[in-house]
Amino acid sequence: MLTIRDIAAKAGVSVSTASRALNNNPRISQATRERIQKLAAAEGYLPNYNAKNLTAGEANAVGVVFPNTERVLSENPFYIDLLRGINAQLVQRHYVLSVAISSTAEELLANVKSMVAQGKIKRFILFYAHQDDPIADYLRQQHLRFVTIGQPDQHHNDFFVDNDNLQAGIGGATFLLDQLHVKHPVFVESGHRWAYEQQRREGYDRVAARFNVEPLVCKLGDAPRVRAFIDQHPEIDGIMATDDFNGIEFYRLFREKYGVSKFPVVSFNHSLPEGLTDADLHSVDLFPEKMGSAAAKLLFSDREPIDTPTPGQIRIPYAIN
Repeated sequence: MLTIRDIAAKAGVSVSTASRALNNNPRISQATRERIQKLAAAEGYLPNYNAKNLTAGEANAVGVVFPNTERVLSENPFYIDLLRGINAQLVQRHYVLSVAISSTAEELLANVKSMVAQGKIKRFILFYAHQDDPIADYLRQQHLRFVTIGQPDQHHNDFFVDNDNLQAGIGGATFLLDQLHVKHPVFVESGHRWAYEQQRREGYDRVAARFNVEPLVCKLGDAPRVRAFIDQHPEIDGIMATDDFNGIEFYRLFREKYGVSKFPVVSFNHSLPEGLTDADLHSVDLFPEKMGSAAAKLLFSDREPIDTPTPGQIRIPYAIN
């Protein structure tokens, strides 16, 4: 592999001069900088950015932490788009991704601790925002820089990127009741009590009250219980769900019981391919690739300041498809 010493020898200068020229140091004349940079490009020289960062005690990597769950979240298109947005920003900064993912909180925390202690990773993006999260607590204790996807607990001043989930819930519910003319909706959520689900549900409840409809709610997780709920509510004529997968799971069970088709469903994330379901699906697009890109920019705002309406916070708009 070509080294900085090779470039210096070919250019007939010292290693320090070659290094300064490649880093556009103004102490080196413009002509010399251009000559050495042109030579390096022609020879295919690539700087060792990781070595540079490790000299300062930091790897050129960003840790991305998935929420711990038994579901395979890494296969969810929403998370893939988040990663795509993050990676586009990291490439520009000569950083790489390092992923922490596990089905248990204990293993996940151990993974993150290893990334810090052994991998020298000092910047993280968390794909969630949980109350009393041990990983966020650990990163704060270590004085490490991190950004969450989702608004954190109000007692902390963590940096975050999010949608306005309350307004998105209001928009989705209004579309379901006003545009799709649903009279007996059900709100479908997971059993995890994610903050974003609670905010979307609050938006749904406000609209349900305005339309004077009963705010039915069903939590997924236990199929017999969900089937019993469906047996008790044959009047349901539309679904609002906290994400596409939850919406289609409830629709599958409802169709299994009543044989419906083209059933109105409003959900979130725009993560299902066309033709996967026969439901009348309208998904709220949260633009995860933009969220990932914004999170990476916020993560490096200590080096590259960015203007935001509220310091340390970026809100991404939504759209209903």
